[in-house]
Amino acid sequence: MRHRIRKAKLGRTTEHRTSLLANLVSNLIKHRRIRTTLAKAKAARVVADKMVTLSKKGLAADEPKDGLHYRRIIASRLRCQPRHHFPKVKGRSGADQRRYWRENEDVVRILMEDITPGFEDRQGGYTRVIKLGRRRGDAAEMAYLEWVADGDKPERESKSSKKKSKPKAEEPKAEEETSEATEAEDVTEEATAEETEEATAEAKEAATEEEESSEETEESDSQEPAAEAAEEEPKAEAGEESDTDEKSDK
Repeated sequence: MRHRIRKAKLGRTTEHRTSLLANLVSNLIKHRRIRTTLAKAKAARVVADKMVTLSKKGLAADEPKDGLHYRRIIASRLRCQPRHHFPKVKGRSGADQRRYWRENEDVVRILMEDITPGFEDRQGGYTRVIKLGRRRGDAAEMAYLEWVADGDKPERESKSSKKKSKPKAEEPKAEEETSEATEAEDVTEEATAEETEEATAEAKEAATEEEESSEETEESDSQEPAAEAAEEEPKAEAGEESDTDEKSDK
């Protein structure tokens, strides 16, 4: 029975599935990123993480024979072919061919010397899956499977660190203080505006009063000469009458 056995069949037999996953992980080690379906990427991710764990154990081994043991396990799991199985290239010497194979095709060396040292401080999650959407034709979900570089994914905070970093209740207080400060600023601005309005109104009233007083003084000044002229006219008429009376008596 297969109770609680979670393993992707991928619609293939056991031999076909193991060969498929070995080829996917080998290409992931060589090229650092592969593009495949989402189901295959999730299945290959498990195998890739296990290979990194085995290479860590091989690097941490005290004796060379233990490290060689883990190298052989990785080679057998990934079904790596030895160097003499690769075809020879015309115009390339044996030393150049060996160097090329070691730098580009030796999956075990690339994994243990180039990739695994970057995961010394990481205890798992060496790969990640990036979804790309569905492809045309069969509408299968596609995804990238790649290695996680150092510093790309932040470490999860523990519960104790979350509890320590909880004092967020002070933020509303700060917001209240800022709101009170803004309200006080608004009140002061309103008070200053009212004071300026009152000062301008008083200045206008004083100006109108000064104008009215100046008009009154001008009117009083204009009325005084008219009254003097009116008083002088009867005196002149009386003098003329007295002169006429004297002439008539003579």
